[in-house]
Amino acid sequence: YEGAGGDDEEEARKARRVLVYILDTSLRLLHPYMPYVTEQLWHHLPRAEPDSEGAAHSIMLASWPQMDDESPLVTSPEAVSSFESFQALTRSIRNARAEYNVEPGKKISATIVAKGPIKDQIESELKSLVLLAKLDPESVAVYEAGSSEAAEATSVESVQLVVQDGVEAYLPLSGLIDPEKERKRLEKQAEKVGKAIEKLRGRLESKGFADKAPPAVVEKARAELAELEDQEAKIKSGLEALN
Repeated sequence: YEGAGGDDEEEARKARRVLVYILDTSLRLLHPYMPYVTEQLWHHLPRAEPDSEGAAHSIMLASWPQMDDESPLVTSPEAVSSFESFQALTRSIRNARAEYNVEPGKKISATIVAKGPIKDQIESELKSLVLLAKLDPESVAVYEAGSSEAAEATSVESVQLVVQDGVEAYLPLSGLIDPEKERKRLEKQAEKVGKAIEKLRGRLESKGFADKAPPAVVEKARAELAELEDQEAKIKSGLEALN
């Protein structure tokens, strides 16, 4: 458990207790399917002295985890909401990286704008966000929504990600892509898709194909054409954004 919780001893103690609790519960749930492995692992967990029922002597005698009003397995709506906000923020940044074809190992800048408690939560988990979204730790900032600092920080040309009500992320374009390289890539892709559209459209407009081919084949070709046209629209939109 070394390092769990950082340098704060109290936080480290809480983190260790949570880790043990999760592993203990997971082993109990897995025991019917993996009896020998879970029994061995369970005996290595730190625990209190054996209780009157002898639960600490074997996982077979341990109580089955319950989820009801009488159970210690409680949930916190605030914690769940906070985690979902953090999860949505991480997902949005990762999706933007994929959409803009950012190199997997490249760390990018980010400005996060959030309200009150959500802002505090993001700041407390900033190290995790940097790791999961592959951000540059020296170029990440979190600001209170509506503040003058947030307005100034988000004035640069950026990709705006509206994560949810009260949470937005701004990723500077200069850190995401090489504009010239991306323009060439999109132009090449547009040419390829354009040729495919022209070929498929000509095929569909041919009476020989439309009249003789099975309806399912014609419908499939139309669906492919619609998909290609959608791709072309997105590529053109990307090119316009670069101009």
